[in-house]
Amino acid sequence: MSFLKQLLTPFVAFDEDEKKSGSATPQPAQTPTQNATQKPIAKQTPPSPPLNYPVENVQHPLITGNTANATSQSQTPTYTPGGSIASPLPEHEAYFVKLIDEANAKNPIFQGTDYKEFVDSKIDIDDITDETIKYRTAFNVLKSTGLTKEKLMSTGQEYLNLIGRDLNAFQSAHANQYQKEVKQKELLIQKKAEELQQLTQKINVLKSEINSLTQDINLTKEKLNTTKNSFLWAGENKQKEIQTELEKIAQMF
Repeated sequence: MSFLKQLLTPFVAFDEDEKKSGSATPQPAQTPTQNATQKPIAKQTPPSPPLNYPVENVQHPLITGNTANATSQSQTPTYTPGGSIASPLPEHEAYFVKLIDEANAKNPIFQGTDYKEFVDSKIDIDDITDETIKYRTAFNVLKSTGLTKEKLMSTGQEYLNLIGRDLNAFQSAHANQYQKEVKQKELLIQKKAEELQQLTQKINVLKSEINSLTQDINLTKEKLNTTKNSFLWAGENKQKEIQTELEKIAQMF
């Protein structure tokens, strides 16, 4: 049983209860002709399930920033210990109240007394604590304005469909926004990470080459220095040898 049916069950069955108790005025049996001319009850179709994929060019005032319909996002959400949001933001709850109010005022489907006026009437008689009496009282008050059970149910279903379509549009617009503002940046991060990995590999190769060159330089420097020192030492020794010989020759002659 849907939420709407559960909501309305205490009242919508009261006509049948009155007939069973004998308090209602007996109605004459309808002829086949009368049955054939009765206005059919509007078919009630469940709202479409939320979309799970983005749809191009779908817009929603809370996503596109249409300030004429969107509410300001100024409230700070509260979270459960598990990290999930504890309750809807007041601005979002107010959005759906406004959505229904505007549809009730502007959409021809909701002209006259309908589900919304019925719910508003129940709020006006909150001092009645018995729920069954509250539902029946609200309905009886609105009967004179043309409200019927069929209209109550059909317009309630239309409000459900209205919200369902809005949820679908929001999810599609949100998915597009996510694709543009988050997914693209995630792809950019992935690209940068790949570039960083390539640079890291290049850096490691360069470090290895530097280490190899450094070892080669050290070996070469050691050889060159050894050769230089040995050569200079040998030259100096030969100079000393000659100098000693010259001193001896000078003394002997």
